[in-house]
Amino acid sequence: MASIMMGVLFSVQAQTNSLKDYFGKYTFAEGSPVTEVSITAQDTVLTINSAMGSTALDKKGVDTFYLAAYDAPVVFKRDANNAVVSISITVQGMELVGKKVAPVTAYKKEDFYSELWASKCE
Repeated sequence: MASIMMGVLFSVQAQTNSLKDYFGKYTFAEGSPVTEVSITAQDTVLTINSAMGSTALDKKGVDTFYLAAYDAPVVFKRDANNAVVSISITVQGMELVGKKVAPVTAYKKEDFYSELWASKCE
């Protein structure tokens, strides 16, 4: 039983780690319906966040997701070093391309408070 629980724990951790490549802030061209989005994860689900709200992305394949709220495919592009550098969202016949500008750390509430407390004690 313990080995099964450890397997589940490692599986969840591996899924979250594989999502970290996508974490970050992406900015879109001036005049775009969306100026920026950030990509984070809640539990083991990739989440897209913008001024319009937050919603989960459904994984469809390698670097390919689906944004059900807008019936839109989402594709992440990588550079020669295999680092994620941009996001492409195709919605209503329009392709929105955002450039990754900054990583976003997906904090758990407990980690945030622990780090905040540690910085206050220094």
